[in-house]
Amino acid sequence: MINLTLCSFSIYVVPSSLETSRKDGSLEYPFSTIEQARDYLRTIIRLSYRRVALYPTYHFIKNHTLIFDERDHLTIYTTMTHEERNKIQLLRKNSLIELDFPIISGGIRLTNWINNKGIWNIIVPSSLPAVTQLFVNGHRAIRSRLPETGYFTYEKGLDNRTHLAYQGFIYRENQFNNITLSSTSITEFIIYHSLTTSRHYFSKIYSQNRTIIFSNPCLSVIGNTSISKQSGQRFHLENVHEGMLIQEGSYYFDSETQILYYHPRKNESLQTTIIILPIFETIISIMNVHQMEWNSIGIEHSAWMMSIINRSIPIDGRAAADYLDKSIVTVYLRNSSEIKFNNIKIAHTAGYAIQIDRQCKQITIENSRMYDLGAGGVRIGIGTKNENEYQELIENIIIRNCTLYDGGHLFPMGVGILVQRATMNILITQNTFYQFFYTAIQIGWSWSYDESSCYNHTISYNYIHHIGQYLLSDLAGIYTCGLLNGTLITNNVLHDIYGYFLLDWGLYLADGTSQLMITNTIVYNTGSAAFTMIYGFNNTFQNNILARSSNESDGALSLYRRESPNHLSFTFRHNIIYDNVNESGRWIFQVQAPDPFSAPFVIMDYNCYFNIYGNMMIFGLGRLVFSEWQETNHDINSYITDPLFIHAESQCNFFNVSINSPAVKNLGFKPIKQLFQWKPGC
Repeated sequence: MINLTLCSFSIYVVPSSLETSRKDGSLEYPFSTIEQARDYLRTIIRLSYRRVALYPTYHFIKNHTLIFDERDHLTIYTTMTHEERNKIQLLRKNSLIELDFPIISGGIRLTNWINNKGIWNIIVPSSLPAVTQLFVNGHRAIRSRLPETGYFTYEKGLDNRTHLAYQGFIYRENQFNNITLSSTSITEFIIYHSLTTSRHYFSKIYSQNRTIIFSNPCLSVIGNTSISKQSGQRFHLENVHEGMLIQEGSYYFDSETQILYYHPRKNESLQTTIIILPIFETIISIMNVHQMEWNSIGIEHSAWMMSIINRSIPIDGRAAADYLDKSIVTVYLRNSSEIKFNNIKIAHTAGYAIQIDRQCKQITIENSRMYDLGAGGVRIGIGTKNENEYQELIENIIIRNCTLYDGGHLFPMGVGILVQRATMNILITQNTFYQFFYTAIQIGWSWSYDESSCYNHTISYNYIHHIGQYLLSDLAGIYTCGLLNGTLITNNVLHDIYGYFLLDWGLYLADGTSQLMITNTIVYNTGSAAFTMIYGFNNTFQNNILARSSNESDGALSLYRRESPNHLSFTFRHNIIYDNVNESGRWIFQVQAPDPFSAPFVIMDYNCYFNIYGNMMIFGLGRLVFSEWQETNHDINSYITDPLFIHAESQCNFFNVSINSPAVKNLGFKPIKQLFQWKPGC
């Protein structure tokens, strides 16, 4: 961290509409925009850091993304000190909205609203093709929707032998009778699949056979019967005029007239309400920069526009947030090094908060918050395999002591931190994640044994809770896939992972996950197994606690073996499995394999199993009772016994074990230190 007080040179930025011929960046004559400060510094030869201090108010960027390149090294962007603020002329400060710290905004403030019978309206610039987000008094306004809460369900998909199966469905009788649909409007149909959603624009409706067709297709069949339980055949509508009329705090945009309507809440007035409309998809771009720091600054109000301009392309949640070479992202980095973000806030975004792309090295994000996100928090790596991956390597990235929460508002499949291909030495530590609809941390982007270029990562001391929120399926607290040589997951706590329909795991080792170590991690309160693995080799699961997984048929740990090679899938030792399901014959270790004679190769021993009701537990592919399971050379030295958690009867405490615990005395379990972020409660 650079000591800001030691910077030998500071310039100042105070937004102002005052036109003066003299602007030199001093406290007496500060620059009006960040662009002016940046351009001024480009004229100076720098051998040491220069400090740009921003007044704590909104800094709306002008005309285009705020771009930094090789001319912008050795710069610190930060907030003014109290002493510096007091030296700014009152005339410059009078019209400003005073904030706790400066906010760089990718939006515009909308004023001059007209109140028409309780509904406010305003004409927005014709350059904007849509309004997909609006922020009122620092909060995300509701994009008018139907139904107001919950979902509609469609009857079934179309014939999957035709392309129309990707572009429509059969709706239920009278479903759209009181809803205005037009091919010229931008009313959107949001369709739920298993692990993602897709967005569609209305094209045609055929009332005689209750068929609706969209102008843009989905990436997969709509109404796929193999995932009908996970999807629920759910959908809802957004940007609906009828929805805005009945819902306070919601807005509707008429693309034909360019009029934006807002239904205010009872406590909102035209005189005091601050309404900001995002207009830039990327707010800050940092490319080819060496040594830069951002400290005590907010970055807010990024937009989503590009898919709306072309209403014929697929808008799948994964395509919009993950697969594209450049995400919808608020802050973008590429080919840059020694970039530090400290005590920053990124909020009110359309996609990911930060993307760290090719050839970035030594990027640090710490002591920061990312919330109210359109998709996820931080995306690191590239999403497509190519022969130049090791020349484009992203390495030595640190994300530490950050809080990431409230994601997935536009693209529910957004991940808190997503680590993809061409990545090495990523440290994700001491962070808190909550209120994501899909997954908190995902490591890997190769669902096979092929080269993954994703190695030597450490995921440690993170607190992950309330993930899934009953919206999507096939999700997890931590999700991994592919070869992950040298990757360690240790000392994390995960709880309350619940999806829409099953497939909601704590730790999810998906296809190809291999060479991974998981240790000293606690997982409890999950809809499906606390730990599950699809296939992989040489994974180690040691000194962990799995507790209170759901009473569905998934058990406490599960292995879905979809391949036949006879190699070691995982080693499972010195763990505690604490089961609270009152069901005799519970399949505590569930195995599914290609055939009943292909039991997987696993090493399991020195584990402590316990059901609080004393019910019988069964194990493995053969559904064996414990004594039979031990005869197969598994868990020979393991016990079924109470691990003696302290205050276990409350079910709301941390999983501290008594010094007399048999897991400690006889099975080699080492007590796990309580995370400083952890909060008590069920």
